[in-house]
Amino acid sequence: MFRYGIIGTLSLLLACTTTHSEKQPFELSKDSAFVMVSGTAPMHDWKMHLKTFDCNADFIMKDSEVKGIDEVTFSCKVTDLTSDDPLMDNKAYSALKSGIFPEIKFNMTSPMKLSPGNNKFSDKLNGDLYIAGKLIAVSIPLNGTLDNKNGAVMIDISGETELKMSDFDITPPSFMMGMLKTGDKVTVSFSLQYRQKTGQ
Repeated sequence: MFRYGIIGTLSLLLACTTTHSEKQPFELSKDSAFVMVSGTAPMHDWKMHLKTFDCNADFIMKDSEVKGIDEVTFSCKVTDLTSDDPLMDNKAYSALKSGIFPEIKFNMTSPMKLSPGNNKFSDKLNGDLYIAGKLIAVSIPLNGTLDNKNGAVMIDISGETELKMSDFDITPPSFMMGMLKTGDKVTVSFSLQYRQKTGQ
């Protein structure tokens, strides 16, 4: 009796502990979302902004802290990348083979376990990035903060990573009959805000 009582108590405590950490439904605030791709060229540096995209994330919460990120998916259309120069845009779409591979996608491959302090956290997001028909494993550094205003939980995530176009078999766009070429490296910067869904 005593032995089974201890086992039962431990099982109950374990169940309470494991259910205390759970996925919480959050949604991306698209009005404040920001994604930019920038690079270099002989004449001047260039940048392209992403107008429309989807980026879903599942956050693991415990005691009002972010303890992990369980799943992240990202997708956008190549032609939603735009700059101030229509010629640059068309060159970029051609280099990215948008006619054959119209979408850019990312899928998280391993969950993140976080140990936040003062509602701040940082880690690397590991996943597969699909561009121009090629899938590459990437590791993206990110920083995050959690804020609780009037009962509304918000999570801000930002980061920056370098990619090489040649890794995706992309030929950097060129101008003036190939005399001017953009650099092989590009920098992807992002700032995303997620708001906890109400009524859950």
